[in-house]
Amino acid sequence: MRVTHLGQHHAALARITGSLSDFAAAQNQAASGKRLHRPSDDPSAMAQALELRASLGTSEQAARNADDGELWVNLADTKLQSAIDQLQRAKELAIRGATFTNADERAAIAAEVVQLRETLVSLANTHHQGRGLFSGFDAGDAVAKVAGTWTYQGDAGQVNRRIGDTEVVAVNVTAYEAFGFSGGKDVFTVLDDLETALISNDQSGIDAGINEVQASMDTVLNNLTTLGAVGARIEGAQLRIGEDISNIRAQLSALEDVDLAEAVMEMQLQESAYTAALSAFARTGQTSLVDFLR
Repeated sequence: MRVTHLGQHHAALARITGSLSDFAAAQNQAASGKRLHRPSDDPSAMAQALELRASLGTSEQAARNADDGELWVNLADTKLQSAIDQLQRAKELAIRGATFTNADERAAIAAEVVQLRETLVSLANTHHQGRGLFSGFDAGDAVAKVAGTWTYQGDAGQVNRRIGDTEVVAVNVTAYEAFGFSGGKDVFTVLDDLETALISNDQSGIDAGINEVQASMDTVLNNLTTLGAVGARIEGAQLRIGEDISNIRAQLSALEDVDLAEAVMEMQLQESAYTAALSAFARTGQTSLVDFLR
């Protein structure tokens, strides 16, 4: 085999290029902290990493869904708790009104009942994320007085949030259920009737109003219980999803991350190899056949 000067140059250039490529790869790993940058780095590990990243994306979306569902549940819970407070006050006023016979006092109590009813209307018509909190999918108010009759204005839509591969929860209740439109007398009509009984000094009407207010409170409490159960499911899902995300990230780190100390050592070794290749070429490249023909 004949070794020529040109062949030596080509071989040296190939060694320098390969050494430089290895040095650049080691430098990239040390700088980024990652050992996988393209499929060719480790095809098997890259396939596993892509699969894990897909799972991570799914889990992170489920976490966002759970957080949003928690907002819905907490806001509805707060509003219904406030509704309970208003109805408790209405019951106290009704009991007080049933005790006194003075018309002026009952008229004053009736005026406060009206304010409580208006507060309840405001609570029922709370909006969140561009729709009524208690209106289902409807963007408008949940309740309104139409032709002298309190009516539910929303729909039966359930606001669902997917918090797992197979787990979907409804994070809302409607005013149709929570404020008594689904059966019996709705909360607002109950307070209207109590106001009328107080103003007209209707003792039997006031007594009936006490029981009706209590029934309305029970209805709201039942819906609060429903929301509480949903909130517990979401809280459990958040804990589970958080553990899943931590595990997936740990697996990804094991596949993709490099040990920094090892990466720096490898970079230094590759740098030394590259420097040696350059030095060798510098020495051999200075000698040629022309030097012996002078």
